[in-house]
Amino acid sequence: MSRRPLARLPEVVEFTGLPPKTIYDQVHRKTGVGALAFKVGRHLRWDWNDIDAWIARQKRGQAA
Repeated sequence: MSRRPLARLPEVVEFTGLPPKTIYDQVHRKTGVGALAFKVGRHLRWDWNDIDAWIARQKRGQAA
């Protein structure tokens, strides 16, 4: 099993195309990709598997 490093905010910004402020707002409101964030020490991190699953859900929701 290959492990990817946890995603940092700049990587999530680049991957999703969302501005950092939007992601921070989502973290605070526990919505969108921000709801997937968790703290490692003082830093926000994301699991790429969670992000991939979130993207897949977004795609299914738009197809409906």
